[in-house]
Amino acid sequence: MKASDAVRAYHQLSKHQPERFAPGPGQLDWASQPVAFRRYSGTRLLELWQRPLEESPVYDAVFAGPLGAPAPLDRASLSQLLYDSLAISAWKAAGGSRWALRVNPSSGNLHPTEAYLLLPPGAVEDAGLLAHYTADAHALEVRAELPPALGQQLQAALPAGGCLLALASIPWREAWKYGERAYRYCQHDLGHALACLAIAASALGWQVRLLRGIAERELDTLFGLDRDGFHEAEAVDALLWIGPPQEREPRLPASLLRGLAALALHGTPNRLSRQYRDWPELARIQELCRAPALAPLPWQTPAAPVRADNPGLPLRPLLHRRRSAQAMDGKAGIHAELLFAWLRRLLPAHSPVPLALTGEPPRVDLLLFVHRVQGLAPGLYWLARDTDEAQPGLRADFLWQRLDGELPLYRLLEGDARGLAGFLSCGQDIAGDGCVALAMLARFDQALAEGAWLYPRLYWECGQIGQLLYLEAEAAGLSATGIGCFFDDAVHELLALADSRWQSLYHFTLGRAVWDDRLTSLPAYAELRRPPASGSRGEAV
Repeated sequence: MKASDAVRAYHQLSKHQPERFAPGPGQLDWASQPVAFRRYSGTRLLELWQRPLEESPVYDAVFAGPLGAPAPLDRASLSQLLYDSLAISAWKAAGGSRWALRVNPSSGNLHPTEAYLLLPPGAVEDAGLLAHYTADAHALEVRAELPPALGQQLQAALPAGGCLLALASIPWREAWKYGERAYRYCQHDLGHALACLAIAASALGWQVRLLRGIAERELDTLFGLDRDGFHEAEAVDALLWIGPPQEREPRLPASLLRGLAALALHGTPNRLSRQYRDWPELARIQELCRAPALAPLPWQTPAAPVRADNPGLPLRPLLHRRRSAQAMDGKAGIHAELLFAWLRRLLPAHSPVPLALTGEPPRVDLLLFVHRVQGLAPGLYWLARDTDEAQPGLRADFLWQRLDGELPLYRLLEGDARGLAGFLSCGQDIAGDGCVALAMLARFDQALAEGAWLYPRLYWECGQIGQLLYLEAEAAGLSATGIGCFFDDAVHELLALADSRWQSLYHFTLGRAVWDDRLTSLPAYAELRRPPASGSRGEAV
């Protein structure tokens, strides 16, 4: 079977239908719920700092491109990057239970995404480091100090002032609850994390770009994830450059890669669950979709114009107060101008941060369910993110009426879509109770024709779009939530799709949240570790 056909088979298997859900655990085994944080016992802990959130650039400016002169790569700047992207944002407590929320969202708040850093000598310590970021302590666990010669090789290979960061996934964290569909959620979450990192880096004057020149299977070896001692599988999905803007991808010499792969690593990975249930298709799809070494793509993108849609709004407090709504009030509405501003933010030309991160062309368009938008009739709409043209081949009765000269937004049908949106999202009222809901549809056949490795990257793009929508809702004083449970083929039937040209990969809703007042909110960290005054960065602009 061709790799692309095997991906199609997994995608079909992991679809929800009104008459049956994708294979999953059914009843949850709460005694085996995975531990929320990966830790490596026996490692040296390098504590990071928490920069005051009031020291912040303005929100609208970060999406156009890295802000100002790049920050020096040091402990203060790395602390801010990770604090504003992957750290804990709050704790919640109710009924004797306590759980963490993070800056980066996750399906089911299960957080399969882990981060590892390769730091050149002089960045944080005299020696180069391979380290794991642990969000519960907001600290780096040092897995290896690079020997001087290897550290010098790394320093020579990387442009000055930057480092490498790998994002890895632990599929079991999602599979515990979602079974075979978990791979999708891991990749959604990775897309959210990519966007979080790119936005936090932009505030530091840094660029984030995906490295394509190393086969993904080699990345597990570089970061020690293929070694003995892991009770639950973990694999690197993406290797990122983070640092001053560059025009092209640096080449990492084979001798450097061999040296990193041979490092003696400190620490033993913790066991996440007492018992583990194997979902065989997850391991298969992971292997099928690992990218080979690919030709580099240009990294330089033209800066976008800065639109002051939210004048004076500071960025960093908003990043930390983002929450996933659990219910919407079914009453609040917005003006069409606000919706148009949200949708402009999702266009690659308007938001190279984070949408230029992978270098891939946009492959995801949006089907909107407009409920309560003043100046816009309720109904179905389509946002074409990669072209200004309407999409042929969908339902014959779609109107394809363009609504705005700047925005490629089209009216398809008028009517009350609240019940439809809720039904398609596995009967969840939240999809009909917001101001607007949407389905993200990817050019599925086109992507798989290029390679099975593009399958997860479709979900990355959806996660990046979702992160922008979360922030846009927060900026407007509203809330949002991603919806991973939906009836895949029912969406396609709505569009009269007779083939797999488009596939729905992620749903979303935005509106005014109804919060559970039984929950108690607690600070993210028991102690605040402030950076030294000399390490200042993130000044208001």
